[in-house]
Amino acid sequence: MKPHGDVSITRRIRWQPLAAALLVLAGSIRIISTYTVFNHTVDEPDHLAAGMEWLSVGKYRYEDQHPPLARVFGALGPFIIGERWHPVPKSHLEGYRILGHGSHYDRVLSLGRIGILPFFWIASIVVYLWADRIAGRTAAVLALLLFTTQPTVLAHSGLITTDMAVTACTGAAILASLFWAEKPNRRRSVLFGVLLGLAFLSKFSALVFLPAAWLIMYVCHLILTRRGLREAGREITKRRNTIALILAISFFVVWAGYLFSFGRIDFLHLRLPAPRFFSGLHTVWNHNVQGHPSYLLGRRSPTGFRYYYFVALAVKTPVAMLALAFWMPLLLYRTQNPLRAVMPIAFSLAILLVVMMSRINIGVRHILPLHIGLSVACGVALAPIFERQREHTIGKAFETMLAISLLACCIMSGVLQHPDYIAYTNLLAGHRPERFVADSDLDWGQDMKRLGTLLNERGVTALRFVPFNTTYPFAGHEFPHMFPGDPNHPSPGWNAVSITMWKVFGVPAWAGAVPEQRRVGKSILLWYFPESYHPGAERPSR
Repeated sequence: MKPHGDVSITRRIRWQPLAAALLVLAGSIRIISTYTVFNHTVDEPDHLAAGMEWLSVGKYRYEDQHPPLARVFGALGPFIIGERWHPVPKSHLEGYRILGHGSHYDRVLSLGRIGILPFFWIASIVVYLWADRIAGRTAAVLALLLFTTQPTVLAHSGLITTDMAVTACTGAAILASLFWAEKPNRRRSVLFGVLLGLAFLSKFSALVFLPAAWLIMYVCHLILTRRGLREAGREITKRRNTIALILAISFFVVWAGYLFSFGRIDFLHLRLPAPRFFSGLHTVWNHNVQGHPSYLLGRRSPTGFRYYYFVALAVKTPVAMLALAFWMPLLLYRTQNPLRAVMPIAFSLAILLVVMMSRINIGVRHILPLHIGLSVACGVALAPIFERQREHTIGKAFETMLAISLLACCIMSGVLQHPDYIAYTNLLAGHRPERFVADSDLDWGQDMKRLGTLLNERGVTALRFVPFNTTYPFAGHEFPHMFPGDPNHPSPGWNAVSITMWKVFGVPAWAGAVPEQRRVGKSILLWYFPESYHPGAERPSR
């Protein structure tokens, strides 16, 4: 018979994995509950069509700016129920055809979105294992609680896009590299190579995020271990064969992801394996050079803003999480090993530094992997507060209550805005978040279904509207006829305005001059003007 103390220790060890499983389950339920609330976003039909072509005919010929991994997972559910690719020249048109209309649309879209859910699970496992590796299971549970309640994480875990895939695979590759660095045996090298290849297949940003993260993390390692560059060079040389094996495995995984294709790459004037991988890199590079229309703090830019992601993070991250991020250094400083969370911090910092050079500023989803490192670091910092034994001072009690309050606020921040995780903004943005951000941070075309339902219930057959998501009438549910209307003045009858079209492209110009009547979801403004209404006349009543 075991002593009482051993039983207590056993129970204490076992509750953390159960708590972690419940947190992932709760997050999964919250994600799944959004599937039929929102219609497809602007990018989803393209991803669905490309993945369906890969599965149906073993080809990958549509838009090459994204690798196939997430697209294939997104198309897997519809493929299982019998959907197949048809030779339609444009990916978005094929995506609309696959989605269809009515109940078929809801079913296919939900099955496509559920294919992205495994990446949420993988990312959650990475957070748990990384925090456990640093500071134990209490830290792991706290880190996982923070990660699985982040509205941005929940939002992009529920869409057929590449952002959650790159988050999971980049985080997994980073964690595998840390285990490999400790013991670079063959098994860990193979695992590292496979995960590295999957990261490259998830999104091209992984090709920038990972080297930058490893560079900063290795510099931190050299500083902490007080090693010089010469010694570091000898260490790398000693492991050169293992590194070559990892790179070879990762390239093989990438080549397999592109169906072992081989062809000419025009801009290189070469024939190489996985030609769409290299042409996709070139496409992304050109896109970044040219820039992308963006909006921030009332300003428009064709090439983005250097400070875009700082502002977007400030209004898209729960205030309680921001408070924890600022409190974290002080908490770590007071521990016996204040530098134990340096690696996850370095990982997140590297991503933030890299994207400052990006000229494509359309959403914090592009830095979603950052939340892995941030959650791990905050979980590690908070763990000692909950692991103290028999400390009853006023200061310790206040600190514990503050930690509990911030964790509760992190949970409630998303719950209170459920299911609008895509358009989530915190208290800093107030009731007019469009003053700060737009595009996929607020309006990615996700509320067309809500608008159509409202107008159909009211018997509306036509409205003046230039939507950001122009594709919903081609795949979705019944929707009134849309007409552009006067861009400078509202027209009599029903008028709707997409926040992204208004803020990013200035269409229509009158939206900011007329008091808001109704907001559909978080992304569409709606007005009704009587037939007697004329521009410049008395303001219409609410």
